[in-house]
Amino acid sequence: MQGSFGAIGEADLDCILEIENLSFAKPWNRLAFLQELRSENGGAYALKSEDAGGRSELMGYVCFRYVFDEMHILKIAVAPRWRGRGAASRLIRKSIAEAAERRISKIFLEVRPSNHPAVRFYLKAGFQIVGKRKNYYAETREDAWVMMKNI
Repeated sequence: MQGSFGAIGEADLDCILEIENLSFAKPWNRLAFLQELRSENGGAYALKSEDAGGRSELMGYVCFRYVFDEMHILKIAVAPRWRGRGAASRLIRKSIAEAAERRISKIFLEVRPSNHPAVRFYLKAGFQIVGKRKNYYAETREDAWVMMKNI
């Protein structure tokens, strides 16, 4: 799969919000993304494809924060037409490489236990379930599994 990484900018937000709304029961809004983009201890990447005519399409994105010597992945999502084609794997590998470059020792994330495809994906990427947050998802009162990967 071809594609290139770039920092997310405000010009990407319409596409990101479209993917966000298709991917999450309680999606972030524009303001939430703008706040993350302006965060001094955060980062975000978009994965974009480019066709032969030079047109670019946003395939997916990842947002994360640094807390001391840890990275916390806040969001990772892929446009429906790009799912199952390696985009999420590329996004997670980019995040791991970014963490390693910054000498981060651990990466954390939360995931719904009922999101079996995501749980399998993170396990395959080397994350382990290390805890549970009770009633983490306010809209459903579903718990979250805390997953971690040592770098």
